[in-house]
Amino acid sequence: MRKGGFILMMCLLSWAMEAKITWGVRAGLSYSSLTQIVDEEVTYGGRLGFGVSGLVDIPLSRKFSLCPELVFINQGGSYDYTYFVYNDKKEGRHTCNYYSLQLPVNLVYKINLSNWQMGVQAGPFVSVSTRERERHKWKTRDFRPFDIGAGTGLYVEHRHVFFSVYAQTGFIDKLREKQPFESQIYQNDVTFSFGYRFR
Repeated sequence: MRKGGFILMMCLLSWAMEAKITWGVRAGLSYSSLTQIVDEEVTYGGRLGFGVSGLVDIPLSRKFSLCPELVFINQGGSYDYTYFVYNDKKEGRHTCNYYSLQLPVNLVYKINLSNWQMGVQAGPFVSVSTRERERHKWKTRDFRPFDIGAGTGLYVEHRHVFFSVYAQTGFIDKLREKQPFESQIYQNDVTFSFGYRFR
């Protein structure tokens, strides 16, 4: 069993070297916001966080590659709420802070300029978050921990070091339980990060 596993690992390593697969890491600051539509107006409530990730660059051709990542990111934001408790109207703003593990898979288009490289990327992601809930004396409701969405961004690289800007939006309403008049709430993020590729 161990011998078979070792042979498989060596085969994968040999394939990765032949295909010129590169590994990398990146870390940076993120601006996360919860977006809602109130009276036909889009409102945002944001906060600063951080994100770190490991990535794999799998070449498909000279210009294109597939880049999956495993991302640990601090997310959250704020949104407005309204409740009617025994005909008493209660309004306020809920602020939340939670952590997510994400798996984005991006298609990357590369532009090589001498010792510099620029890349434009886009693709879907899945995300699982730690527990978050809105708590009041009269009501408690949980956030959905699972999200799917899409992201896009670009990077500039020079001698293994790169700077990237990446934006993403979730497609799943974060609140499990809603009142009939409440809007949907979505998670959005923009991350500015520096990274390094091991070649």
